[in-house]
Amino acid sequence: MALQQIKERKSGIALSAPTRKQTLARFIQRYGLHLGNFLLHYWAHTLTLVLGLIVLIALLIPFLSYLGLDVIAKPLFFALHTICAQIPSHSFYLLGHQLGLCARNLAIYGSMFAGGIVFVLSKKRLPGIAWWVWVLLILPMAWDGTTQMFGWRESTWLLRLITGTLFGWGSVWFVFPLMQKSLLQTPPVSAVSP
Repeated sequence: MALQQIKERKSGIALSAPTRKQTLARFIQRYGLHLGNFLLHYWAHTLTLVLGLIVLIALLIPFLSYLGLDVIAKPLFFALHTICAQIPSHSFYLLGHQLGLCARNLAIYGSMFAGGIVFVLSKKRLPGIAWWVWVLLILPMAWDGTTQMFGWRESTWLLRLITGTLFGWGSVWFVFPLMQKSLLQTPPVSAVSP
């Protein structure tokens, strides 16, 4: 076999070089592997950053509107509409302009962001809570939202903040440690040669 390869080289027949498609596939595989390993290691940082951006954007919208930068504020406001109903009577106002999230969603995302920071700073060693404790923490929001939805009573901004905060903290305290435990049990990703 080795003699045949030497003869082919001497006779001018070169071994086939990798095609563009193969080179692209190797590039995607290599950088996909790096991206996957990055996300496995920094998943909590990434989620916390996203939650922080949501809260920052919600708080930034009234300032942008106040400064007359509605060209930026309105698209951001409507983008946040995908995660919040933004009912004016359920929202806070700064400088005469509505925040990008209602009071309850601001409490949910704000407490999830704070919980994510605590989890990351604990070096992902925060012990999780049992599922029944998580259910107990989300029940007040479910009760508050349901009774308001059926018109049995009107919720207040304070109740929305409290129930949203309980939901956000409980969700992070339950889900983040569970995800970390699951990821620690997963074998590391390694390159597979074609």
